[in-house]
Amino acid sequence: MKFSIATNWQEDLIPKIKREGVIELYGKLANDFVGGGRSPLLLPNPSKRDVRLHIQEAHKNGLRFNYLLNALCLDNREFTISGQRKICKLLDWLTDLSVDTVTVSIPYLLQLIRKQYPHFKVCVSVLAGVNTPEKAKYWEDLGADSITLPSIDVVRDFSILRAIRKRVNCELQLIANNGCLLNCPFSKYHGLIVSHASQSMHKKQGFEFYYCLINCRFLKLKEPINFLRSDWIRPEDIRYYEEVGIDRIKLTERTASTELISKVVNAYTDRYYYGNLADILPSLSQKSIISKSKRTIIINSLKYLFHPLSVNIFKLLKLIRAISPIDVYIDNQELEGFLEHFLDKSCKEKSCQECGYCEGVAKRAIKIDEDYRNRIVAQYKELLDELVSSKMFKYI
Repeated sequence: MKFSIATNWQEDLIPKIKREGVIELYGKLANDFVGGGRSPLLLPNPSKRDVRLHIQEAHKNGLRFNYLLNALCLDNREFTISGQRKICKLLDWLTDLSVDTVTVSIPYLLQLIRKQYPHFKVCVSVLAGVNTPEKAKYWEDLGADSITLPSIDVVRDFSILRAIRKRVNCELQLIANNGCLLNCPFSKYHGLIVSHASQSMHKKQGFEFYYCLINCRFLKLKEPINFLRSDWIRPEDIRYYEEVGIDRIKLTERTASTELISKVVNAYTDRYYYGNLADILPSLSQKSIISKSKRTIIINSLKYLFHPLSVNIFKLLKLIRAISPIDVYIDNQELEGFLEHFLDKSCKEKSCQECGYCEGVAKRAIKIDEDYRNRIVAQYKELLDELVSSKMFKYI
């Protein structure tokens, strides 16, 4: 199995993730004309010089570099004279950096790159939602060298994974440690929100609301079984994905500290992790935030979120304080054998209520303090009510 690893642009990262099977780093500027799959609020913000030096260091260490251009929408700017110039200027810069691969979500960008910049390998982003054999074939025919399949749809559907593998010859990749809800109803909307938030030319200049994240956390804490129904792959279970023909595993998170990224890489390359699985899921980990000073985080929050004419900033501060790591213990040893149930069954065949399999596993594997859970659920419920009642957008 080959591994693609998130970069946080820190100097100490590359020496700590050099493990067998690690072939690639991926990342991008906090914002650029195209944008990507994360808002700039908590992302590191390297200079273009920092990016150049980091990519050079990656190449010296035998690692390829994948630059993310995976926004879902460009506000139709891609079909304007100025938009074309800016896209090509960005691709010219990536060419000068000797970037190896670019990741896209928009078919037009893939075709443009294939026509004008054929030296790049092109990977299809998870945000493109390639969840059937025919979708995969369409993208391959457009020129994709690899496709990141949407884990929220397919990670435990081995019949679909086998069918996609049979239909295409390009490399197939899965993200192993996102921790998103399976079949998440917010995923496409969330992808659009962060796409615009990370675009340098967008009028809101990095502003992102936490509506999708609050909903995700609310649903997990309201029903802790949803921690189990998330799209992670245990390090011990990679072999099952190798057997169906998955070529690569992608590991997150670009907001994470070097300590956490190296911990994740070690777990997945060793194919073993003892303890709390949440520790290697950056969306849950207590050590997920990159090593920034509190002052920098406060400055970034003011820079990207201070829009007093758009939102009640006093209520917004309450929402920001609610975005902290979730205190949950997912006992990885209690999950031994969990995935085998899905090898010849599909979750699409019956509802979770009818099946009941995950419920039994969750009772022994998930541990969370009830007082804490009830308090945070109430907090999130109040925030969601202020959002949908429009109180968040009023001062009086």
